[in-house]
Amino acid sequence: GEVREAVDFCRFHASEAERLAAEEPADPLGTVVCISPWNFPLAIFTGQIAAALAGGNAVLAKPAEQTPLIAARAVRLMHEAGVPAGTLQLLPGDGAGIGCALTADPRAAAVAFTGSSETAALIHRAMARHGRPEAPLIAETGGLNAMIVDSTALPEQAVRDILTSAFQSSGQRCSALRMLYLQKDVEETMLEMLLGALAELRLGDPWRLSSDLGPVIDGAAQADILAHCERLESEGRLLGGLEPPGGLHGFFVPPAVFRLDGIHELEREVFGPVLHVASFEAEALDDVVDTVNATGYGLTFGLHTRVDRRVQRIVERVQAGNLYVNRNQIGAAVGSQPFGGRGLSGTGPKAGGPHYLARFRRRRTAEARPIVALGSLSEATTLEREMTRLAALQPAWAGRDGRPTVLWGTLPRDDKSELSTRLEAARVLLDAPATLPGPTGESNRLTLEPRGVFLVMGDNAAMLGALALGNAVLMIDPPDELAERLTEAGAPVSLHAGPLAPQDLTGLPRLAGVVARGDPAAMSRLRQALAARAGAIVALEPGGPDLRPFVHERTLCIDTTAAGGNATLLAQSGG
Repeated sequence: GEVREAVDFCRFHASEAERLAAEEPADPLGTVVCISPWNFPLAIFTGQIAAALAGGNAVLAKPAEQTPLIAARAVRLMHEAGVPAGTLQLLPGDGAGIGCALTADPRAAAVAFTGSSETAALIHRAMARHGRPEAPLIAETGGLNAMIVDSTALPEQAVRDILTSAFQSSGQRCSALRMLYLQKDVEETMLEMLLGALAELRLGDPWRLSSDLGPVIDGAAQADILAHCERLESEGRLLGGLEPPGGLHGFFVPPAVFRLDGIHELEREVFGPVLHVASFEAEALDDVVDTVNATGYGLTFGLHTRVDRRVQRIVERVQAGNLYVNRNQIGAAVGSQPFGGRGLSGTGPKAGGPHYLARFRRRRTAEARPIVALGSLSEATTLEREMTRLAALQPAWAGRDGRPTVLWGTLPRDDKSELSTRLEAARVLLDAPATLPGPTGESNRLTLEPRGVFLVMGDNAAMLGALALGNAVLMIDPPDELAERLTEAGAPVSLHAGPLAPQDLTGLPRLAGVVARGDPAAMSRLRQALAARAGAIVALEPGGPDLRPFVHERTLCIDTTAAGGNATLLAQSGG
């Protein structure tokens, strides 16, 4: 399966490179650092490298320290296939040594990283202190992934998908199910079936077909997971699990299911075969979703229900990158379910999706580069109030139809400037097809959502692009007639005269991103201030024609056969 996924990544990025070469001429970034995890030592490793190479870049690849041999074999095959040795170099080693040296080197034009949220934050700070201010960090990190099962779900299907989501690969997937919510009406029945099915699983040598679960990656992981399980068991929360098998040698952790009051009791991701379960009343469904959102993670989310209105209601409310309805929530397919999260779960763009490769390229532009005015801003509290006010206005603006048309109305008639060009780019992005290919009986859709409130410095074109895509904008600039016309048109814009003190960025709430251009020293100070923020990574964008950094991507995958029939097959058969 992983070999197939690695091949899929290579073919997908090759095809995307040809498409973008025709649609969006661009230049490579330079030398890209790729840091991959141990749980997909071939597929993710290959996917990162293939994207960077397809963008015309050179690559320094650092695999996880636990899996260097697979990476070495993969690089050898790439060299044999024709990738020049000087274009792709393997640098195995530990994160504290090799990884830190690579991410702190100013020659790195970008860093692609898959791993923990904590390590991503460390990389962000290292790049801010020592690297190029404009170098992007493309991070895909972990999650506290939840699934909701309501009283209308098909029990057999739900149990099958829960087991797969929580325990396949011994729970060592960033997409794995960590928190299961069962509606109280079906809780007893579902738990009886779930624990009965769990009892049939077998730990063993992963080379044997009879084995359902293999070992975890190493002794440190085993000790950490077992300590978590022992603590919950000592608190009387164990619902069921398997006994440690005798005669097995290796870092095995028997799967276990524990009772919690809710996801708020999980302080961190436990990366192993451990499932936590809570129950909810039907009328508290929205509260459950809000509690899941409140964790700050947003990677995968699962839902089992046969009520279409409930699917729509929950999908619109959940803040996650990959949503799965009536199926398991692991195993995203390249090109069908682009993978990646938001918030503490990553920066975007989604791997295996139509917006990923563009991040490894620099669009050509002849725009002027305004200088960022930095200094001491005495009205920092005013900025915080404005940020909060704009955040309250932004959802209504995001729900407004025809935003580009509204914004066009604020420009001079027949405007042919970069402002009009940026609005047209936003319209094209919004009108992009949402349906992705997939097998019969499965619906896959990729949609774009605004990120929130952006702080934009001296770049009217970027302001218009952000607004057209549904965001709000706090503009740091001298007074401008355009901003006044935008406000009159109902766009959520607030304009403040600079200069801005970089430290002001550390305290601004609800900040989705910053757009600024200037000399490297000024930009470096801004990025360091953003890297000092707690929580999700907030990027510093140089602006330009690519508007993808202004949006989140969301993939919705629905098993269309689960609600009592496959409409696609019925239509094809004429019955």
